[in-house]
Amino acid sequence: MNKIKFSLRWMAFAWALAAAWSIAWPEAATAQAVAVTLRLDTNQIGVGETTLLHVMAQVVPAQRAGADRIFAWYLDVANTNGAAARGVYGAMTRPASDNDPLTSGAGVDQGSNRRGIHDTFLNRPGAGVSNAVELLRIPITGLAPGRTRFLAAPGSGVPALSTDFLVATVGGGLPGIGGDYSGAAADLLVLASGCQVPLQLAPAGGNRFQLSFPPCAGRNHFVEFVVGLAEPRVWQVLPG
Repeated sequence: MNKIKFSLRWMAFAWALAAAWSIAWPEAATAQAVAVTLRLDTNQIGVGETTLLHVMAQVVPAQRAGADRIFAWYLDVANTNGAAARGVYGAMTRPASDNDPLTSGAGVDQGSNRRGIHDTFLNRPGAGVSNAVELLRIPITGLAPGRTRFLAAPGSGVPALSTDFLVATVGGGLPGIGGDYSGAAADLLVLASGCQVPLQLAPAGGNRFQLSFPPCAGRNHFVEFVVGLAEPRVWQVLPG
């Protein structure tokens, strides 16, 4: 309990410190400590098909030597054409973050966008330093033929938060702040008709069943599963 209280106090102090730092030294607020990138599993889907959007972050090279971890993050995700595709934000996950309800939030919808998503890495030493860390994983479903672009931007809509990134430093010095969003875009093309994959299920003895399907040319195929039927359903790729 004492450890949790200490962590919460440290986080509140760090957010407040970053806000005060931005006011006292405006030029320091532009020292982008973290690079944000977006990636889609596939940049082309058919209507009714789904892909995954991954939002990644890593401390910029110039600040890695003195960085302990990305301590906290606060982002918006934008979809420029909600008529072509939608982010299934109810099934969005923050796979590497703490997901502590006291220090995190899944954000709120604003049209086809999602505002105010935030979380921490209190329990992940080195997060985002040597390697990029995944902040968000969002299912994207095709709705109608067209193109759309997904973008990440500094968070908005949460009055208590004012800085998109805090990077804890080795030795406990002033945190690094701010994000570089020059690579935070991913384009998606939605086609009028996707490849249809009819599934065939046949008994294979005992409690086993065999699942088979004809593959689509030029596509990668994955079998996914879900545990339980409660909403939101989070589908996972079946290993192997």
